[in-house]
Amino acid sequence: MKTIILFCLISSSAFVGCSDPQPSQKLNVVLISIDSVRRDHVGIYGRRPRYAPEVAISPNIDALAQQGVVFDDAFTTTSWTLPAHMALMTGRSDVAHGVQTDRFHRDPLHRTLAQAFSDDGYATGGFYSGPYLSDKYGFDAGFDSYKSGMISNEDFLKMVVDQNSILKAEGREPMDQQMIAQLRDRMSHWDITSPKINELAEDFINENSDDPFFLFVHYFDAHYDHTPGAINPGLAELFDPSYSGDFNGSNWYFDSRVMDLTPPYERHISDRDLNHIIAHYDAEINWVDHHIGLLIEKLKAEGVWGNTIIMVVSDHGDEFFEHNSIGHRSTLFAEQVRIPMVLRTPNMLNAGLRISNISRIYDVAPTLLDLANNSSLNGAEGESLAADIDGERIERDAFQAIFSGGHRRSRNLNIAQAWRNSQFSVLQSFKYDQAQSNDQRTAVTPLLQRTTNTSYMVFDRKNDPFESSPLVASDPLYAQAVKQYTEAFNAHQQYLATVEHSPSSDCLISSLSAEEDAVLDALGYATAEPSGDEGFDIMAIRLAELPLIKD
Repeated sequence: MKTIILFCLISSSAFVGCSDPQPSQKLNVVLISIDSVRRDHVGIYGRRPRYAPEVAISPNIDALAQQGVVFDDAFTTTSWTLPAHMALMTGRSDVAHGVQTDRFHRDPLHRTLAQAFSDDGYATGGFYSGPYLSDKYGFDAGFDSYKSGMISNEDFLKMVVDQNSILKAEGREPMDQQMIAQLRDRMSHWDITSPKINELAEDFINENSDDPFFLFVHYFDAHYDHTPGAINPGLAELFDPSYSGDFNGSNWYFDSRVMDLTPPYERHISDRDLNHIIAHYDAEINWVDHHIGLLIEKLKAEGVWGNTIIMVVSDHGDEFFEHNSIGHRSTLFAEQVRIPMVLRTPNMLNAGLRISNISRIYDVAPTLLDLANNSSLNGAEGESLAADIDGERIERDAFQAIFSGGHRRSRNLNIAQAWRNSQFSVLQSFKYDQAQSNDQRTAVTPLLQRTTNTSYMVFDRKNDPFESSPLVASDPLYAQAVKQYTEAFNAHQQYLATVEHSPSSDCLISSLSAEEDAVLDALGYATAEPSGDEGFDIMAIRLAELPLIKD
């Protein structure tokens, strides 16, 4: 058992003083990202399972909050994984970091949280379980060890061979290389990865418990498909013991019984069946929370808990027909962009604090560096939340954006922007001039310059937190909100003009990841170019019809 030395951090009153300060002692830092978990489905924000209210959805996150602080009004930058995580790691909003579609990787001029910790002498480890966290997007920068917990190449190859054998026996064409490349990514929707992520994280802690470390852990198991019964027998029944219908959560996103897969995308699923799927979603959040608890127990067992900062945050939420659709990557309404955020530091004076100030996912990196008394993240747009913890009332606003294909939009682009302050939400959708945009995947700036905005959608957040009743244009609050939004937008544009970028050609994804190349090579295919994010739903529907997946 190690001896834990308690120490002071002079820079922040969030820590308890002690008689024998050790200013040279460095704090460990653990950053946990839970994919697709919306704020109002976590216990500390009031969630109780509809059909099992006695069951705690997130007991470990809730316990962590009691020892730390809860950010009650936290926002991500978008409603899908890649840009949100780039914001998390670089401390920049999406337009600032530039990775708004999956045709781009991290700009090498934009430093990451892991690089900052590495420069300060930390051991750094990152372990992820979703395809958009791949090293091909530049997330591995600064990590001594950066590994995937997804299905291994060997197991995936076996699956492809078995799949093609079934297709051949049925007289159907085998999967082409584009489908194989997409299936490698989409396997994460059916994979069970939290145990593997914990295994990788625990190995890293074992190897580095005597030295200061930065550990990043990404859990993906709450992402659709929502099939807790496949994860852990009995988990689905625990959260919905009385259900007698025939929805099991498998492939529900592309199930025509849920909604039309083509325009007009009409909803078909009943309230009871939908609530059953939501119960499955809660159950999977519980599964991820369980593994967060195991990770915390590991930190305690290794004697490093008393010297460790831990932050838990989500990248985005999910919609369950609150605004006439499901899933994410579709809109910028609150259910998709308002996220849980919990921070615990050793020896906090004000444990259990709830912070009402707006916080942003790109404030996480500056906050962790500040609280660990480390160097700042050069170029970060976000700011440390240490002052909020110390009780300052800080007015912030938060921008969100989508520049993406997919989500029942065939090959069209989904372009939207949103803004929030403490009182208002303003959402705006765009159209684009396809005739003047020859390459909609890469011509980001010209395309945005040619957009034509529709009218604003304005909400009074104080009285309508779920953004269900837009204000009419004649309402004085509408004009007030648009005025504040316009001022914030202009100020943000001034900031963006100062951001240094590499040429866009230096940031394009021009090849597949090493794992993707290896799989296609082993199957005898020439290397395929990445397909981009257009036609996401069409490809996903094709994949869902494969025999092994359909069964």
